[in-house]
Amino acid sequence: MNKLLIIAAAVLAAALVLIPAADIDGAYHSIDGEKSVIAVEEDADFTILYSDSEHDTMDITFTARLVDSKGNTVSGAVSPSTGTVDNKVPEILTVTAPKDAGSYTLEVVYNGTVTIDGTETEIEEITDRFSIKAVNPVTLTVDVEMKDQSVNLSGYGVYFWIDGQKMEDSYKTFTVSSNGTGSVKYDWVADVSSGKHTFWVESANGGVTDIAGLSEKHDFYVGDNDYSLAIAFAILFVIIMIILVVWIYRKPVKNFGKPKARRKN
Repeated sequence: MNKLLIIAAAVLAAALVLIPAADIDGAYHSIDGEKSVIAVEEDADFTILYSDSEHDTMDITFTARLVDSKGNTVSGAVSPSTGTVDNKVPEILTVTAPKDAGSYTLEVVYNGTVTIDGTETEIEEITDRFSIKAVNPVTLTVDVEMKDQSVNLSGYGVYFWIDGQKMEDSYKTFTVSSNGTGSVKYDWVADVSSGKHTFWVESANGGVTDIAGLSEKHDFYVGDNDYSLAIAFAILFVIIMIILVVWIYRKPVKNFGKPKARRKN
């Protein structure tokens, strides 16, 4: 009987050792970002938060990294990449989007211990993820011209509209040159669907409206090509070929006469 008790105690002890650390009740953790679409090679801030209302003290560390769609780590993309978190205190991580457009994931892994009533417990490893899309900005430019060159447009503001939607981050000002012309440019950072899109600019606060180029709609294409240029080149090629064929056909043939017969020895 004693041997059986000893064996049972040993098995129970081994089982307790093999049980992994549990995810602690009352713990809350998150990643929050102002935007999930970033221009390539641009920075964006993300906030991580770890909160534990059940334990007296905690010693939690984090490791952060950016991974691509194949699961490979992008070197140097997250700062800081390691550190400790204080209970209920946000930590800011700066992510630098890679130069290659594509889908990426910000991963934050938590490890550490918590203490309650003097007992220290190791937490189960926790991983939070946040999906990020790195894109090439679409640069939109509008040329404007003052019909009345005596009007001073220094600091005059406009917003860009794309596909009927006002881009709140697109406010731009321009200064018209002495000849009454100027331009405004906006880099549109978005997960854009392929195909045709339309944009224009509108006055930010009304007032001056006598501007050529204001509110005029312009089309552009993303992904799917606008084939008008290719068609124009194809037509030009056909015209050149027709001219070449006509020229060859009408070119006079030079008659050099019959070749001299070979002399007989």
